[in-house]
Amino acid sequence: MSRALAVAALLLAACGEAKPKAKADEATEPTGRLIGVDPERWGCELVLTQAQVGEVLGGPVRQVDSTLGVPVGVAKPCNYVLNLPTAVETWTVDFDCRTNAIATADTMIQQYAAQNAQLLAAVADASVEELTDDAGVVHAPSAAAQVEVGKRALDSGQAIVFVDDDAPCYGRVAGPDPARRLTLARLAAAKLSPATAPMTPRAP
Repeated sequence: MSRALAVAALLLAACGEAKPKAKADEATEPTGRLIGVDPERWGCELVLTQAQVGEVLGGPVRQVDSTLGVPVGVAKPCNYVLNLPTAVETWTVDFDCRTNAIATADTMIQQYAAQNAQLLAAVADASVEELTDDAGVVHAPSAAAQVEVGKRALDSGQAIVFVDDDAPCYGRVAGPDPARRLTLARLAAAKLSPATAPMTPRAP
């Protein structure tokens, strides 16, 4: 073999050895996009605007900051104040999209149902007078019930807990009126998506 042919053979061999390395480099490059919004940067307006909340609740709402801390990986709750001619109502919407969120929601649904049953039993023998406040309002608890929100949901009589149907999260809507509570929960479930969910960005 001539010297020229030997050099050419070495060059071809070197080129052949470089190809696997190029494939390995390509494999380390990120593929696809991430979903979710960092909980510390997430804002309520990504899912529900104040105008949308006010339309559901029946009047302009004012959003107020929460003074309570939240667990790591959970966004701050969305707190709203509704000033009605006869009363001031407070409403809260919050989401949990941590990796154990669905299991947590299922546990909460069971606990809320049990607590509601205990509450109903405790007031079963109470008279109407005993359940009526000074303003003449009867505060009899309502029975917990499954409602159609997301994959599954429970209205405990004070709040609705629902497992979302597309984002890996559960949501909670608390407020004094059951009909508007259900409407707001359905709106929150419809607006929540993997792209707008308050969670550490992850692969789909």
